[in-house]
Amino acid sequence: MDDKNHNAGNNLQPGVIWITGYSSSGKTTVARQVEKLLRSSGVPVVWLDGDDLRNIFAARWGYDRSERVELGKVYLQLCNHLSSQGLVVVISAIAMYDEVRRWVRTNIPRYLEVYLSVPTEIILERDALTKHLYKGRAPDTSLYDPPDADQLSLDNFGEVTPAHVASQIVEAYRTKSHVGADRGKGAYWEEYYRQTKTQAPPSSFAIAMAQEFAPGQRVLEVGCGNGRDAVFFSEGGHRVTAIDQSEAAIQLCQRLHRTSSAEFFAGALPVHSRRWRNNFDVVYSRFVLHAMTLREEIDMLRAAAEVLIPGGQILLECRSINDLLSREGEIISTTERIAGHYRRFIVPDELRERLVDAGFELTSELEATGLAVYKDEDPMVIRMSAKKPAKP
Repeated sequence: MDDKNHNAGNNLQPGVIWITGYSSSGKTTVARQVEKLLRSSGVPVVWLDGDDLRNIFAARWGYDRSERVELGKVYLQLCNHLSSQGLVVVISAIAMYDEVRRWVRTNIPRYLEVYLSVPTEIILERDALTKHLYKGRAPDTSLYDPPDADQLSLDNFGEVTPAHVASQIVEAYRTKSHVGADRGKGAYWEEYYRQTKTQAPPSSFAIAMAQEFAPGQRVLEVGCGNGRDAVFFSEGGHRVTAIDQSEAAIQLCQRLHRTSSAEFFAGALPVHSRRWRNNFDVVYSRFVLHAMTLREEIDMLRAAAEVLIPGGQILLECRSINDLLSREGEIISTTERIAGHYRRFIVPDELRERLVDAGFELTSELEATGLAVYKDEDPMVIRMSAKKPAKP
């Protein structure tokens, strides 16, 4: 192996490489070569094969379209679960359905889809020597959805060797893998706030935190939603700026709270942090951290440290990993679920470490039920506050 290939996998980020194509297109052979190339380059990697997985799952799923789609999603859920623990996961599986592709592109933060293109006559020749699935008849293309433009299509026949295809795949993953799936959050919250029409009373967290504010604090709320806490702080005599990534939420706030002195802006905090540097006494965020991906949370905490004055404080309330809801719904990763919508349940020790990494000093911490009761819900939540160190 030359130096270029030997180093091809170095410094790769965890994610999923999905190799697909019709039976006898060479998925398993190419995937084995990809796994070998990555492992020889020191990349933590695991390879999963669709045929093996179907056997492991004891043939629980059949072969009609709905079952094939469901099984394909299960395969990719497992891949994402493993990649969230620091692995590059290589999977060779057909699963050529638009529903599966949409799930992958919505929920897997870093991935590469590869379609192995092989002429029908060569597929039939290979099948006659191995699985005997086609019995001389062309593959039934109606069983699957055709590959689309977002997939990397590679020839895997003729003079092209599986090792060469594998090296192309690793290089494409290094340079062209898709990054930034939002787990369907954007569309969900846009629709949610478009349907919201009425005002709401302040949260119990806002009421509790306001008692500790000095008069006339400059407060930034991150993830203001319907604006109820921002308006409450404003009515208490504080100068309030509120932001939310949902344009629909901000439009709702501007409509519901026209007479409030609170100012509402769309966008994530890192978008605004440079112009708001050292501008706030308090950064407040309730039930938003667990709606963020881990990357979004880390970026938000760093931006919060930037916009706070020395000695300013950050106040957080979020769902804990010990909340019962953390075991419900579709598994995305070890801490992420979709039950109605996306949530990432927060591990207290890890949040504490991320606050310190962002430059904060922890001042208080509480994990309990009874703090955020809503109708018949009583979630296990974390309340955590920290301060930005004063200048020496």
